[in-house]
Amino acid sequence: MLRIGPESGSEVWVGRARELSLAQTALTRLARGTGSVLRLVGEPGIGKTALLTIIARAAGDRGYQVFHAVADQLSQQSPLSVLLACLGVRQRPDDPSRAEITQTLVGQPPVFPANGPALAAVAEMLVSLVDDLCTAGPTVLIVDDAHWMDEASTVVWRRLAASTEHLPLLLVAAHSQDPSRPTRTPANAGRGHEHLLSLVPLDEAEVSQLLAGLLGAPPGPTLSRWSGAAVGNPLYLRELADVLVREDLVQVVAGHADLRDDDDRISPALTAALTSRLGLVPDAGDVLRTAALLGTEFTVTDLSVVLGRPVRVLADVLQRAVAARILAGTGERMTFCHPLIRQALYDAVALPLRRALHLDLARELAAAAAEPLTVAHQLEAAGGVENRWVPDWLYRSVHVLADADPGLTVRLLRAQLGQLPAQDPHQASLSVALARSLQLLGRWEEAADRAREALASSTGLDAHGELHWLLIRALNNSGKTDEAELILRQVLTRQAIPEPWRGRLLGTLALISRAGTGGPNDAEALAGEALDAGRRSGDDCAIAGANVVLSLTRSDRRDHPAALRYAEQALTALVGHPDHPELEMFALHCRVVSLQNMARWREAERVLRLSREIRSRAHDVAAGSIGVTEAMLHYWVGRWDEALTALAPVADDPCGPFYPGLHRGGPALLRRGVTALIAVRRDDRALAEAHLRSDPDAPADRSTDEDSEGFLLAARAVHAEQQGEPERGAALLATMLQHRPDSGTGPHHPWFADLIRMASAGTDSSTVTAVLERTRVWTEAEKTPGRAATMRQRCVGLATEDPEPLRTAVQHYRSAGPRTELAATLEDLAVVLAGHGATVECRAAATEAVGLYTRMGATWDVRRTEARLRGRGVRRGVSGPRAVRPVSGWAALTATERRVAVLVAEGRSTPEIAAAMLLTRRTVQTHISRALHKLGLRSRNQIAREVLRNAGSR
Repeated sequence: MLRIGPESGSEVWVGRARELSLAQTALTRLARGTGSVLRLVGEPGIGKTALLTIIARAAGDRGYQVFHAVADQLSQQSPLSVLLACLGVRQRPDDPSRAEITQTLVGQPPVFPANGPALAAVAEMLVSLVDDLCTAGPTVLIVDDAHWMDEASTVVWRRLAASTEHLPLLLVAAHSQDPSRPTRTPANAGRGHEHLLSLVPLDEAEVSQLLAGLLGAPPGPTLSRWSGAAVGNPLYLRELADVLVREDLVQVVAGHADLRDDDDRISPALTAALTSRLGLVPDAGDVLRTAALLGTEFTVTDLSVVLGRPVRVLADVLQRAVAARILAGTGERMTFCHPLIRQALYDAVALPLRRALHLDLARELAAAAAEPLTVAHQLEAAGGVENRWVPDWLYRSVHVLADADPGLTVRLLRAQLGQLPAQDPHQASLSVALARSLQLLGRWEEAADRAREALASSTGLDAHGELHWLLIRALNNSGKTDEAELILRQVLTRQAIPEPWRGRLLGTLALISRAGTGGPNDAEALAGEALDAGRRSGDDCAIAGANVVLSLTRSDRRDHPAALRYAEQALTALVGHPDHPELEMFALHCRVVSLQNMARWREAERVLRLSREIRSRAHDVAAGSIGVTEAMLHYWVGRWDEALTALAPVADDPCGPFYPGLHRGGPALLRRGVTALIAVRRDDRALAEAHLRSDPDAPADRSTDEDSEGFLLAARAVHAEQQGEPERGAALLATMLQHRPDSGTGPHHPWFADLIRMASAGTDSSTVTAVLERTRVWTEAEKTPGRAATMRQRCVGLATEDPEPLRTAVQHYRSAGPRTELAATLEDLAVVLAGHGATVECRAAATEAVGLYTRMGATWDVRRTEARLRGRGVRRGVSGPRAVRPVSGWAALTATERRVAVLVAEGRSTPEIAAAMLLTRRTVQTHISRALHKLGLRSRNQIAREVLRNAGSR
């Protein structure tokens, strides 16, 4: 475990178990040759710098190379200054690589241009330097105050972050959440080896533990109330402890440290100690007390409004408060340097007066059109609401307020609705807003209950329509799709619903019908009605919802180009409607799946990468829907760690909501299936067993899960194959043969080649014949050739032992991008070639397959490949006499090392070379290091000159 001493700051080890555990894991990964990215984010004083110190010390104790820089001290210097300082370029003139960088900088101005050739050269040299350091041993780069990092350093840092999965490199950056400072993000979290560590304030127990360490005993009741004003910030708590000890204000009685004045009131001595700085700002009491009412953080404009004084009049007082370290910040936004000072000012105002002042401030800020969230905080602090102006303000502001803070919105709406007369004109609109806000919080049951209550008292048709819309969404997202469908059919049949809401409700019914028993035909008819209603009313949400359903039904019919068109029409309709992120995510799902079915894998990946802005606006259910989509894509393109990461937000609830393209219970089933299949193929037996065992809580109607059961069936089949029972594996997969392309279930053809392999091992020729027939049916069902057509070529080649169809399939997969299918097809091709005696081509195909499997961690597939080849008398490797290779010079380079050297000379980066050669980044760096050693060179630039000199001998 990490060693933590008191000199590191006791605020780090209190309440930081998760952060320390992840740091420990990252350092352990280094020992295994792989890296990580850690980002520490938190407000000032939360313990980021001390945690960096602990990580650096622990890495040094392990013998790792540690490099450290503080970006705040370097932000005004030249581009790349942060990384130049971090890696000690100018401080190590004796090192050849660093000396070459320094030489490149000779003659450059102190602040050399960010777009000049020198910058690009130095950036490439820094990346090469880090590569060389990692070749020598595990390396740790640490940057504190990374929000000040210059843009060029940020770009290089991101390049390094992309390499950590294949290098023993740990990147650690600490960011402040101070809004007055510029923020740059050196690396984006999201991959399995990247972690965003938000250092949250300490909870009540952790605060008590920290104060006990600082004061010698846990805090008593009065001190506990005061320590709450430090909002769990370790720095503020240390400062509070320092004041108490310095002013001799604390005593230990009955095992607890507490203020000497044990009254419930504020200790005058403590108040005086905390507010002693106020004496440095004469005549500022009124300004600072009003600022304290606005909160720990406030804007100068709001302060000007409530005081009725122009900003220019307040400027002098505020500047002196900043100089006295009472306030901090720049521009419009300011904050109290110490929340305890603000708390002392705040509590000095009697409670009844304070609540009245908050209500006055809220009214004045609302009249000045201040931000709704600012007004709402004042209303909540007032301890109640009133009916004169608040209902009208809530009616106008609730949409913006709910997006900013749905929890606060719910509290205000509940309080206001509890006071409104039953016949108040705002009753219906605020009830709708409350149901909507509850949904934003994911509180589906409460949202459904509120929508029902509001429906019982609502008389307006528009409110009636929206409340039904909200009720159906809440029921659907809580897994009660049967009830939602029943209500929808009753409402659409018996009640008059305004056109915009009718279109939305019809689209929702179409989606539910397809996921239930209605099938594509019923869903398509309902979607057509929804589309007509949406066009008549001009409601883009209804139009988009109908297009999503039509995309799904066209995908059911294997008309993938039409499915893609409908998905893109849905996304186009939603442009300018940021308040429907869930529907955007559903449309995005349809677009990605359609591209997959058309074998346009790289486009599908690009669409997912560009979806981050939509995801940022989506709540958990929508994020889970795209997690399912993303996981399937990552699985097929061979990024299995990313697949597992994408499944993290998917609810593991067998009775939970459905997502587009998946029936009820499908997401949970698919989550289990993808995880199990990866675990089985990686020979991770514990993880595999945990997901392969039967689930007694699964829905009884298994037919609703047919579109998402493929992965789990495949996992169980491969597991049976591992146990030496290919016949049982084939029997499991053979259940997929009963599904037809027009059945409305998901595609099953991706598993047909596995079925042929297992059936052939058991000499089950009838199953092989049935598979070939089924691949013909699936291929003919595709309106344009897609995934099924290529799978048929693979199946035909494997069943007939004809290498030509397999070669065609390999060529397709290699150009299209699905590495999982490419590796498996190369394995099949190698086995067939072995039967034809084509040993050289067989070994080449097998070596490529094993390389792909190794990068995915598919240890079982590697063993299976070698076993299948041994069964045909072929072992991987090269036989025959070996020529003696020189040990140095250009002739000493292997063919791979020469190709790598040529790509280096072309200016390719290590990741680009790795992608071009289908190698890991670490393998490429090893080839570069070996080439440098054999050629007696020191840098990549020298490799380029050597390649030019030996151009004729490649």
